[in-house]
Amino acid sequence: MVRRIAPVLVLGMLISGLLFAGGAAEADPDAPVEIRLATWAGASEANELQEILDELNDRSETYYITQESSPAEYYTNLQTQVAGGTAADLMWLDQDNLIDFAARGALLDLTEMIEGDDHPAADLDGYFETPLERFTYDGRVYGLPWISMPVMLYVNVDHMREIGVDPEQINDWTWSEFRDAAIELTRDRQGRTPVDSGFDPDDIERYAFSMVPGWPPIQQWIWQAGGEELTEDLSASPIDSDAALTGAEFIYELLHEYHIAPSQSIIGDRGFDQMMRDGQVSMFMGGAADDLERNENYEIRAFVLPAGPTGSRANWAWIGGMAIWRGTDHPEIAYEAFMDLSDAIHHWKVPSPRIDLANAETIIELQPHKVDSAENIITSLEHLRAPNLFPGYSEWATIFGERYVDPIVRGDERPADIASDVRAMLEDVLEDYR
Repeated sequence: MVRRIAPVLVLGMLISGLLFAGGAAEADPDAPVEIRLATWAGASEANELQEILDELNDRSETYYITQESSPAEYYTNLQTQVAGGTAADLMWLDQDNLIDFAARGALLDLTEMIEGDDHPAADLDGYFETPLERFTYDGRVYGLPWISMPVMLYVNVDHMREIGVDPEQINDWTWSEFRDAAIELTRDRQGRTPVDSGFDPDDIERYAFSMVPGWPPIQQWIWQAGGEELTEDLSASPIDSDAALTGAEFIYELLHEYHIAPSQSIIGDRGFDQMMRDGQVSMFMGGAADDLERNENYEIRAFVLPAGPTGSRANWAWIGGMAIWRGTDHPEIAYEAFMDLSDAIHHWKVPSPRIDLANAETIIELQPHKVDSAENIITSLEHLRAPNLFPGYSEWATIFGERYVDPIVRGDERPADIASDVRAMLEDVLEDYR
């Protein structure tokens, strides 16, 4: 049977077709192109970043950047998107992961594009050597760093004065002085310290320090003691050497013999850096860009790290940056957005990896709340050290974290009891990538 289509429906179909055709005809080929940006930014950081993106988008006639923040499982999500061909045009990467993505062919090679560019962020001679080196692979540039951040010792100055410590002396601390202050700062609810008779480690009111597996990096203490976790030639992971064990054992004693830090369950309940902000923790090692100085209840400042037994203040360099996905549909426009955004973040995050912006005056200008920390941040740059990296580093780091750091920090395994076994696992990874 032939069925007749209602006239109203026919009219609707005709109108829809006309509207669709009209829309296609009116599409503006010169309209700005959407450039997606993948980040790990949390809520407050994403809000600050959005202000920067709004300014860039208002100025640009060729692109508008939209951010896609994924603070939880960022790299897992990014790897899935790259594998599925749905990755964002721009992506934040840190030094640990850049080399893996580059080695897998996931990133756009920027070498020639940068060589012919007079953009301020494209002047490679204006970067510090270490952060720039960490965004190159096999002699090619696959991204640019936007921060080269030392770890700082954030201190509740009010708490220090309470136990009779002059804040002006903290920059001269050794491990021994750090340990002594940590013991004195840690108090149970009866006011007893870890070395006092009757001290109750299950009823602590205030902790001296805070640590989670992976942060602050245990490598710092290994380096400061003169040890290595991964040799420069990538041939060995001598974490069972006397020097390396000295660094790891120092952390073990602070956590498990002196109980200066809260358990992982307490940190999970109260918040890692939040306990420092609330005065429940007196000292915290965080990045130079952290805003712990913004505190209405306590005076908090950032100081250089204590020196180890060798006199070293070797400081883990956390280097963050950005790259362009090789599969972007708009490589030239993505590159333009990449450069503009890199420069903008150089004028937001501190300290910048660019030599001309890494000074106390610029830090104070960009982050006025760091007026009392700025000089110490610059001093800490002198002690920056980045880990030795290779394409399998993420696999190596997973074993190091899960089999060595976690049992020491989260559990109560002594480093000397597990270091040799873990070393063998780590060197199996090195052998696979050699």
